[in-house]
Amino acid sequence: MKKLLMLTISLAVAFQVMAQQSAKTYAIKSAQIEYKLSGSTNGTKTIYFDNYGNKYFEHEKSVTETKIFGITDRSKTDKITIINNNHFWTIDNIDKKYYEGEMPYTGLAKEMAEGMTDAEIEKLSDNILASFGGKQLGTEKVLGYNCEKIEIMGSLIWVYKGISLKSKTDVMGVVVNENAVSFNENINISADKFKAPAGIKFINIEAQKQSMYGNMNFEDYEEEEEEDIVAVSYPFQDFKNEINTFNPEGYSRMMVINQDGQHVAIYTKGMSNVVSVMATAEENMEFEGDMSKFETFTHKGKTMHYGDLSEDDMDGKALVIPYSEHDMYIILISAPGKDKNTLLKWADELDF
Repeated sequence: MKKLLMLTISLAVAFQVMAQQSAKTYAIKSAQIEYKLSGSTNGTKTIYFDNYGNKYFEHEKSVTETKIFGITDRSKTDKITIINNNHFWTIDNIDKKYYEGEMPYTGLAKEMAEGMTDAEIEKLSDNILASFGGKQLGTEKVLGYNCEKIEIMGSLIWVYKGISLKSKTDVMGVVVNENAVSFNENINISADKFKAPAGIKFINIEAQKQSMYGNMNFEDYEEEEEEDIVAVSYPFQDFKNEINTFNPEGYSRMMVINQDGQHVAIYTKGMSNVVSVMATAEENMEFEGDMSKFETFTHKGKTMHYGDLSEDDMDGKALVIPYSEHDMYIILISAPGKDKNTLLKWADELDF
């Protein structure tokens, strides 16, 4: 059950990454953008990208001043970020820290994007915006380009073909304005711009984690991870058809995907509220261990299970619903956890 839960959580995180790491991050192939930063942060930022954003270079040089209880804090930034497909490098020229690693969830995000039409990706973007309480405020021109003006989480952003050309953020008195002063699109950019600079010894984040935790005993964890998940036999298209009629109030549907042989639908509200509907084969469910503490009861002729999946800082509740005629269970998972009556109400809206 924990493995299925982690799959659901990973997918919920992945949809956010997908917005930045899909097959086409931007709607134009390449660009160079120069920004002026003002407000609490003053300085410049330069961005280059190619292959619709799969290759990316950013260099920010700025100074940020904040006042807390009359005390002024001043910090400098001189940082370069390079992304080349799945790999990234960060170069902090002030603290002399240099890291590299793989972009999280890139493979999963691209797998999801490749199965979606342009209209579905656009709908996903709209759902993401809505889930964070964002709204569109019409269009305005920046540098002569017609931009969508978006308000989201205390910020105003002017977006042209997926690219922010202007933004204003005011959080607890910390004001940051970012304005493009030049924008050159569909230009030739040297491939060297997206390579790590020579002569720098980068610390690989994954290798660092291994060196820190390599001596710990993960045998129990590895044994659990090695357990195979049996693919559900229920047709994915039938699952999608039913999910298309299901919309928990206040939530936006982010994705419907088949992953590791399971059918999963993810709904979100804001940054931290997630609801998922998962179809999994009967063989994957073991009502022992943590699940032995679940409440078992009968509802509309089905023997269901409701219980707590909370662990560490994660608060989660699940409702497990049998569909023996399809040799599967439907699992409703909410984080933070919802009460049994709420999950039962949602369950009654589903009919597989």
